[in-house]
Amino acid sequence: MNSKLNVEKTLPEHFFAQAAAQDAATAFLYCRPGEDTFVTMSWTRYRDEVAMLSQWFLDQGIKKGDKVALLSSNRPEWIITDLAIQSAGAVTIPIYPNSSATDTQHILDHSEARWLIVDKIERLHSFDSSPLNGVLIFNAFPAGNDKFHAYAEATADASKTIQKPVKVKPEDLATIIYTSGTTGLPKGVMHTHGNLSQAMISSHLVIETPEGMIDRFFSFLPLSHVAERVLVEMGSIREGAEVFFARSVDTIAEDLPIAQPTILLCVPRLWEKMQEGIVAKVKKASPVSQFVFKAAGFMGRTRTEGTRIDSSQFAGIFPALADKLVGKKLRARLGLSRTRMFVTGSAPTRPEIQKFFSSFGMPIREVYGLTENLSCGTLSFDDEILVDSCGKAFPHNELRIAEDGEIQFRSPWMFTGYYKNPAATREVLSEDGWFSTGDLGKIDELGRLFIVGRKKEMLKTSNGKYVAPVPIEDRIKSNPLFKDVMMVGDTRKFCIALVTVDKPNLDKTDYAAISAWFDVVNKPLASHEAVKKVGVLSEGFSIDNGSLTPTLKVKRSYVTKAKSDFIERVYSAPDFIVLEK
Repeated sequence: MNSKLNVEKTLPEHFFAQAAAQDAATAFLYCRPGEDTFVTMSWTRYRDEVAMLSQWFLDQGIKKGDKVALLSSNRPEWIITDLAIQSAGAVTIPIYPNSSATDTQHILDHSEARWLIVDKIERLHSFDSSPLNGVLIFNAFPAGNDKFHAYAEATADASKTIQKPVKVKPEDLATIIYTSGTTGLPKGVMHTHGNLSQAMISSHLVIETPEGMIDRFFSFLPLSHVAERVLVEMGSIREGAEVFFARSVDTIAEDLPIAQPTILLCVPRLWEKMQEGIVAKVKKASPVSQFVFKAAGFMGRTRTEGTRIDSSQFAGIFPALADKLVGKKLRARLGLSRTRMFVTGSAPTRPEIQKFFSSFGMPIREVYGLTENLSCGTLSFDDEILVDSCGKAFPHNELRIAEDGEIQFRSPWMFTGYYKNPAATREVLSEDGWFSTGDLGKIDELGRLFIVGRKKEMLKTSNGKYVAPVPIEDRIKSNPLFKDVMMVGDTRKFCIALVTVDKPNLDKTDYAAISAWFDVVNKPLASHEAVKKVGVLSEGFSIDNGSLTPTLKVKRSYVTKAKSDFIERVYSAPDFIVLEK
């Protein structure tokens, strides 16, 4: 099962072959910096820029195996640069554009990057770039530093292009992706050229473009995140698809109707915001429109039975009526009329969100994976979607549950180790290739995976009882009053919940509503799992205040330390609800 797939080409070789086949067809749709008009780039121009930039890198002395860091928001130049780096035989080091200065400096130093590519010169103000040999900048910038080079100049001479990518072996390093860990500094996950090609083949078997269709991806999640990079960059190259770049995360609602994507990858919070926006508009509509929406939602819900969603075209007359009344119009308004695959990842999506969208013809498919396996772990492939499952293993991917309940994967595209950290590698990667994810799960008789908790996030109370916080936190957050939730209880007599609420000031009615909701949450829980007190934080979790990683995961250890005084106050207070300020 774990035998290598037939990989004849590297990612750059796949790209140049696809570019030749697509020729003048559209590759990218995007806005130039500072502009709001969408323009296109052909595959021919795309290929030319990769070839010119790769040659320019070689002319600067960048050679096979050199590390080149890439720090930019999403734009065509991101993908072009990644391909140019790999075409030169060098190693791409992607950095999140919202990474802290500390993390950015660590990645540059630890990876020993020789060059840095940035979208704007302002990025350089927060860290030390002096050890670098040079910096390439996408946007225009003031002259005066010989180390700084303009992307426009590097891609201006069509007579200086590589004829073909530098020859590499499948086992040669292609990229080091630094994980946005919830504890400590990021670790560098090493992936080879063979890994990227293997994952691209498996992904193709999942998203294969139907005959006669040109797929279009909508890119807004950071390309530095492995899922976006595999799906959008590698997926578009394998499928010959178009990539539409959103202007920013803030313009997604405006850009989607223009983009009309066929495949959409979102994270749970964005699905939630989309649902909140729909519900808010319905509340402002006429009573008749509200009634029609509610009736359509009720009929669409007949797709759902318990945790099961029938996403097929043959779910019955009521879903068909729901689609005719509201579904088609809603998808058109959202810009999702052409979308054939709705995907969610990075964290669990609440069941009620999945059921809401499926009621209107938008079945959301959960994908589960990690940086170590290029996010190609499991996906809900089937027409029958289980809202509490993240689906079955990707093609050519092995999945099992260890004796202690930990989820393990083995695949031809598994990472080769953590850069400069063999001890950490040995902790999670066995000699026979099994990777221990740190997540706890179970597999049903049909091979569907269910995640039940995070091994390292398990709370152990002072009574020796274990508590899996994530399912309880998800249940608490299913009430729209709560924005952020983090349970605390390690080495304590009982568990508490730190929360932020969607109201600036709480009144007596709110206090009663919070207490009543926690009665509902606690009812099915064992005594040691129940939330005995609630601490209302004065500030929400964010990347800026250090409580979230760049992929929006809670840094539990950081929050516990930063809020230690407040946590002690919650535990010692006589009241069930305690306000930070």
